[in-house]
Amino acid sequence: MSRQLKRQIGRAQGERGTKPSPARRARPRSREQRLNRILLIGGGGLAIGAVMLAVLAPRFDGGMLAINLVAIAVGLLMGKGIGMFFFRRAYPTTSK
Repeated sequence: MSRQLKRQIGRAQGERGTKPSPARRARPRSREQRLNRILLIGGGGLAIGAVMLAVLAPRFDGGMLAINLVAIAVGLLMGKGIGMFFFRRAYPTTSK
């Protein structure tokens, strides 16, 4: 008996047949994890773009490529700092 026929029989019996397992829920991520993922994807895209520009240029210049990649890395570190500042949590002050 095929799996599809078993499901149809299960539905005909009033949903008492085989039921699919419930879908797993995604693990909740922290703000820092989301920020890291955004920076990783954005930085990867920028780095790929810089390499493509250097390779497709009429005259390849390795020094300019290195400068561009360093500038991207510094920008990502600044973005991480700015993001941590904007997305920080306000912790309540505890008094004893």
